[in-house]
Amino acid sequence: MVAHVRAAAPEEACGLLGGAGGRVCRVYPVENALHSPVAYTMEPHAQIETMLAIEAAGWELVGIFHSHPGGPAAPSPTDVRQAYYPEALTVILSPGLGGAWAARAFRIGNGQITEAEITIE
Repeated sequence: MVAHVRAAAPEEACGLLGGAGGRVCRVYPVENALHSPVAYTMEPHAQIETMLAIEAAGWELVGIFHSHPGGPAAPSPTDVRQAYYPEALTVILSPGLGGAWAARAFRIGNGQITEAEITIE
């Protein structure tokens, strides 16, 4: 994820996380069709292909990630409105001091935001 968001900066980067049992098995970077520093929309064809690949692997959609290159790593009102998969975590990455990227995860559903703990191994 970090390599993808760094490469896309200053635009927002995005992608999907496939896995099982709440564990990410693969990160799927997807092009931001908007090429915007403040918004993203996954390129539709790539998003569908990625969702089919996750299903073909026998996995589920564990999470959806995107970056906030200008910070913060917290859901924006747009993120809350566009949380179409409440069963999946929303992972937001943003640069911290010194340029190191930090990630936070959230469950977003029915307009409610709950931060989720994630472990990176």
